[in-house]
Amino acid sequence: MSSLKTSTEPNMTRRDAQRSPGGAKQWPEKPRPAASSYLLLIVAGLALALFFFASATSTLVVDFGLARVPLYPLIGTALVALIILVGWVSRTSAMPVLGAMVALGVTWWAGSGIGFTLAPLWEDLHRAAPVLEGFLNPNWGFIWRVWDSWVATIAMAIVASAIGCAIGLLLALGASPVSSPTGWFSQVLKAINSVIRSIPDVGYGLLFVAMLGGTASGGGPLAGIMALTLFNMGVVAKLTSESIDAVSPGPLEAADASGASLIQRNRVAVLPQILPSYFSYSLYVFELNIRSSVVLGIVGAGGIGSVISVQLSRFAYDNIAAIIVALILVVLLVDFISLQIRRRLT
Repeated sequence: MSSLKTSTEPNMTRRDAQRSPGGAKQWPEKPRPAASSYLLLIVAGLALALFFFASATSTLVVDFGLARVPLYPLIGTALVALIILVGWVSRTSAMPVLGAMVALGVTWWAGSGIGFTLAPLWEDLHRAAPVLEGFLNPNWGFIWRVWDSWVATIAMAIVASAIGCAIGLLLALGASPVSSPTGWFSQVLKAINSVIRSIPDVGYGLLFVAMLGGTASGGGPLAGIMALTLFNMGVVAKLTSESIDAVSPGPLEAADASGASLIQRNRVAVLPQILPSYFSYSLYVFELNIRSSVVLGIVGAGGIGSVISVQLSRFAYDNIAAIIVALILVVLLVDFISLQIRRRLT
């Protein structure tokens, strides 16, 4: 009975709609939530406000004449009141309002735990003057003086994309239960992929720079390629295995009926269906590599990132500004070309 009642509620609502004198439909008002639940929300809001004032670390205060109130707890309390007021006016039930209050409380806890404050934005603004002056006067000629570093950055991205995407495809075929030889083999490869993806590219970069040596010892580019390759393997294997999971079963059933081996089955029934998506993922990974190789260069993997690190230590902000503008143009160009190719593939 209850399910029948629920299924007919929309029709009843339409029938209950009335027309105003002007002819427009007037829908029945949403029922007001129970006042008792909102009283509990107010109590929870007061407890949350007390938590704000007790855990505040900022020294910013608002002077009301008779009292000086900490700024951030005041803002937090105002947000709590606003959440409850909006929930009551919009006739929202208590649970979504409570969820919003919990989200606000967790955000406050995270920010207060690290002493988050916006005060340095205006208290230390004088330090930004030489930086802004340098960034507003880029040294365009410096871009061509570090041309070899640009080439090294793009070369690292290309080599890492080629190796990482090729290995990632093999991992995806082994990780998907559709194309894997056995179920346990699929689970093992999925676990390996999860471990590979759990480490960011910068983490791999620091590890390989420590193992192989940085730019000074000549091992920087190899360390960058190794870091990007592992990063690419994890991303491509994850995305491609999900594409394999969603392939059409018709070609698979036809291959099984004809007695094809696993390799023949994957070659004729799986790869043709996922190759457009796979190439699209590979181009996306190449875009990521251009950005990531700059960061890896800063940690010692060579390329244009190392140039940025050196210029930063010399306070040569005009040179850094020229590099950043050129980098934005390079990334936008690669993104545009990749997008056009991906549109033709998918």
